[in-house]
Amino acid sequence: MVAPLNRRSLLKASAVATAGQFVGSTALAYEEEDGVETAVRIRRDEYGVPHVYARDGRGPEPVFYGYGYATARDRLYQLELYRRYYHGTVAAVLGEEWIEFDREARINHDSAIPLAEQIETQLEDEHRAVLRAYADGINRHIEDVRSGESDRPGFHRGFVEHDFEPEPWDPVDVAGVFVATMAFFSGVNLEGLNAAVLAGLEAEYDEETAWALFEDLQWGDDPDAPTSGDVPNPGFTPPTAAAGIYADRISDGETNDVSNRVTGGEYRLSSDPAGTFERQQERLGTLVDGAHELGIPTTVGSNALVVHGDVTESGDHLLMGGPQMEFSTPSVMYEVGLHGPDFDVAGITVTGYPAIMFGHNGDGSFTSTAGIDKSIQTFVESIRTAEDGPAKYEFGGEWYEMDEDEQCIEVADAEDVTHTVRRTRHGVVTDYDPDAGEAIAQTRAFDGRDMRCFRAFYDAQFADDVESYGEAARQCDYALNFMWAGEGGIGFFHLGRYPDFESVPWDTRLPADGTEHELTDDDFLRAADGEVPYSINPPVGYSAQWNNKPAPDWDNGDRSYSWGVDHRVQRFINLVEHELETTGSVSYDNLKQMVYDTSFVDLRAIRYKPFLLEALDGADLSETESEAKAALEAWDDYGQADGEDYMGTYPPGYTVFDAFFPRLMERTFAPTFGEQFESAMTFLDFRYGRATLMRALYPEETALETAVDYFDGDRDAVFREAFQEAVAELEEEYGLDVDDWRADVAVDDLENVVLFGMPVGVGDAGELPFMNRGTENHFVRIGDEVVCAENVLPPGNSGYVSPDGEPAPHYDDQLDLFLAFEYKELLFEDGEVAAATVDQRVLRPDADGCDRAADPSESASGTD
Repeated sequence: MVAPLNRRSLLKASAVATAGQFVGSTALAYEEEDGVETAVRIRRDEYGVPHVYARDGRGPEPVFYGYGYATARDRLYQLELYRRYYHGTVAAVLGEEWIEFDREARINHDSAIPLAEQIETQLEDEHRAVLRAYADGINRHIEDVRSGESDRPGFHRGFVEHDFEPEPWDPVDVAGVFVATMAFFSGVNLEGLNAAVLAGLEAEYDEETAWALFEDLQWGDDPDAPTSGDVPNPGFTPPTAAAGIYADRISDGETNDVSNRVTGGEYRLSSDPAGTFERQQERLGTLVDGAHELGIPTTVGSNALVVHGDVTESGDHLLMGGPQMEFSTPSVMYEVGLHGPDFDVAGITVTGYPAIMFGHNGDGSFTSTAGIDKSIQTFVESIRTAEDGPAKYEFGGEWYEMDEDEQCIEVADAEDVTHTVRRTRHGVVTDYDPDAGEAIAQTRAFDGRDMRCFRAFYDAQFADDVESYGEAARQCDYALNFMWAGEGGIGFFHLGRYPDFESVPWDTRLPADGTEHELTDDDFLRAADGEVPYSINPPVGYSAQWNNKPAPDWDNGDRSYSWGVDHRVQRFINLVEHELETTGSVSYDNLKQMVYDTSFVDLRAIRYKPFLLEALDGADLSETESEAKAALEAWDDYGQADGEDYMGTYPPGYTVFDAFFPRLMERTFAPTFGEQFESAMTFLDFRYGRATLMRALYPEETALETAVDYFDGDRDAVFREAFQEAVAELEEEYGLDVDDWRADVAVDDLENVVLFGMPVGVGDAGELPFMNRGTENHFVRIGDEVVCAENVLPPGNSGYVSPDGEPAPHYDDQLDLFLAFEYKELLFEDGEVAAATVDQRVLRPDADGCDRAADPSESASGTD
């Protein structure tokens, strides 16, 4: 193996678990390079979760062959559309309404180094072999369906409805699925919005005032922002719960002391910043809103918590993970167990990845979150067209030809169309405006480095301690965080490759001048070189993550508004600290309680409701306003509806506060930001936290001052007026009786969409009440061995719908568990997998080496 396991307790039940004891299974034959066949057996538990075994394999390839087969059996249509999203070939099967989607997908996935070349140059033999084996497994399932050897009655109904069948897969297709989804987490930049807002402010104010107001939205470094690498970050602590004592509890840790702070400098706005941003939004809408009838999660995040055994109730290390990629049918996620000659890993991953992202092996548990860091720098290019060749762009006083790649987009129900992808020395061109003589190009820090990121995930799943996990993780050039709990303790690793703010002469919050500047390799800080934050066994004894700042003195440029004094991760920090202060330790059950808490707690109310109640004390209120105030006081600050599965109505206190808060934001900030208020609300009312409001309310305590007094000297009046306006509108909507002010629950529809707006066919699993919760949740308690591990993945592990519209049995069988905050075992060892295996279908090789279906008498079930 690339990172072989040094397992302390390898399958403690293996001595009694033999192949014959597994009641339900699929057995395949994987042909090694010399023609020798290795048995591959797929065993499924009562939730349809596959466990792939190939103990006799010479390497991991047979296991990943079976893994590809199992995934295709459950999620083939989803895989197919992921693949087409990467290649930009959706219109070829779904029709002309997807032409623009394909255009933007091709720009989004354009790379300086073709993926096939990356596979050859950035991976080792094992990685390449695994990609091939996984693709072969998918192909094997496709052929089994075509030949009638599969237990599936045909291809997913999505194929039937759109009258096409999948073509064979290759390693580039598999790698492309990884790139198409994972690069999204590094692919969001806001320099265009920043430029538009700054230009708008400059039109209303003098330069100094405009810049000061801009920095209230994009402040660079906030010393009060909570961090994961140094918990907690020194500074002001918002009142979210009893905070605790923040003591140093463990020793001998390792935290690298690195800095990357916005230093200011030059920038270049386009000739029409608002128009440039509007076009950017239209293009994003093609991939987001334009596909939103099909759906696309745009609020990706994730939360995680690791706790060192020295501060836990049991003395074991603990891990909780909750990747947030929204909800769909089928889920973005897929669960699997992988069991090879020298490795065992079980957990969850994004569908189609030949690696487990969230789970554990025998030595440790692991999870990851989005890094929300500065991965993209926008450059404004000066361009001119040419009648006899490619357009040209200016750099350093010279004019250079753009690279132009004219491509054909096939269309199922119309004429094919051509599409041109352009590149400059700065990267792919995302906005081409020859009439204005300008273009926008992006330098993506991860451009051409995608397979380094794949190998980080692949190698990390086989780590045997926190050091080897960190070594594997730091290969990644995407903006991600990796976390570990197990052998060697706990670890937090912020990953990626970022412009060194001190090495560039422009302000990285804004577009740079492409005629003068560029980013070279020497201008980047990289995790692999030890230049990006990480922390192993931090003194405080735990590390909390919810897409927050990784460490003090580390900024994220154009996205600095997302790391401020008010940040949602503070809830986890305070809950842990409260537990340590009151009981002296953190338990496995505490982690589950924290997931429940953060799913429903209103992060606005626990920070800002006290100010409202203070403003209302002693105020001259009407009878209805007094009753609304009483409802606020009685409300427990949880946005939790009544009724079965929390699908009823919210309590009156929540209804009042939810109506009040947007009016507070408008009354506080609209007078100052004027015409830029709506754009500014992207920063001011961000779901991760509302740091500008927090700073305005605590001007003496917080590190950063605001440009103006947004309350104009009368904070209580602003709060009261927003409250009274909300009450008046609620009275008109619901009547005079405040007890009747019960808003209907907000819901997440489990529609037929998967990550990035791709349809999955027919049949959905209904809806969920809105919860600020992971798409799946997993928990691991691990000491010298895995003591317990649980997870839940709604709506279910299968996404198959038969040609006649019948969903598979495991299509939505975890939904009730999820709604009840209950969890199933994350199976791992041979014995427990054997005991849980329920379905059986066996394929055996014929004497001539061809596979055939087993005798029906050997099949207990042909179902999912």
